[in-house]
Amino acid sequence: MTNASSLANCPRCKSNTQVREKLLLIDAFNARHFEHCPNERSGCSCEGDLSVDGLKPEFVEEEPLQQFVPGLYCDSCGVGFVPEQMAKPAPQRWMPTEEGLRRVNADGSLGPLEQTMR
Repeated sequence: MTNASSLANCPRCKSNTQVREKLLLIDAFNARHFEHCPNERSGCSCEGDLSVDGLKPEFVEEEPLQQFVPGLYCDSCGVGFVPEQMAKPAPQRWMPTEEGLRRVNADGSLGPLEQTMR
């Protein structure tokens, strides 16, 4: 078992005092979700939902157990979650401006003008 001080903070109460390890059942891959929300982890009205395809492959079990993941649970808030290091990074976003395309930084600010998209 992991030391409580090394557990991630709960996304709701921002504390880890009531956080414990727990096997979580998460959503299966849902292609329909991507029709209305192509950047699942950035700014979607359903932000907070996590499915199997949102995790790094090393944290996903083989079928038929791929939806069970080692996660964390806050007994105080009743929230199950996975540490950020288990999730795939959010896809890079771009913002068109009059000058051209600019990268959207993690804090929401715009990066330098890009000559070409990478």
